[in-house]
Amino acid sequence: MSKCNLRHCDCWNGITNKWECADCTRNEEHGKGPLADNYVSITDKFTELYDYLAGGKMPDGVKCFQPKMSRKHAFSVIWFLQEITGCLPDHIERCQGCNDLFDTDSEGYQLDDQYDLNGKTLPKKYWGNWCNNCVPCVDFERG
Repeated sequence: MSKCNLRHCDCWNGITNKWECADCTRNEEHGKGPLADNYVSITDKFTELYDYLAGGKMPDGVKCFQPKMSRKHAFSVIWFLQEITGCLPDHIERCQGCNDLFDTDSEGYQLDDQYDLNGKTLPKKYWGNWCNNCVPCVDFERG
C-alpha cells in the first residue's frame, strides 16, 4: 500500500473519512487501508526537524545545507519557534532524561515547584520535562 508522497501533509480527514491531499498518491485509492499506514504524528514531524538541526539523517531525496547543532541548541530553535514566534505548537517537549521529543498532550510529565507532598516541595533536581520512560521516582526531601 502506498504512502503519501508529501512528507509534510496529513492528508487523512477523520471527519469525512477521505484522503484530501490533491497531490497524494493515496487519492487513487480513496480511503482504502488503515489510517496508521499513512499518518505522520506531529511528534514525528518535530523529531524530523530536531534531527535535521542536529545533523542527523536527512529524509530521502532532500538535498540542502544542514546545520550540525547540539541537541540542546537544536531544541532551542524549536522552543523559539514555539514560544516566541508561535509558528509551532507548544505541546512538544524534550525529555531531560533521554533528550527525545514527546507530546505533552498525550504523555510525559512537567515537574516543578507546584508538586509537593505533606508540605515538602519537590527538589529542583527533578524539575523539568520527562517522557513516560524517564520520569524519575521522586523522593521528597525532609526539611
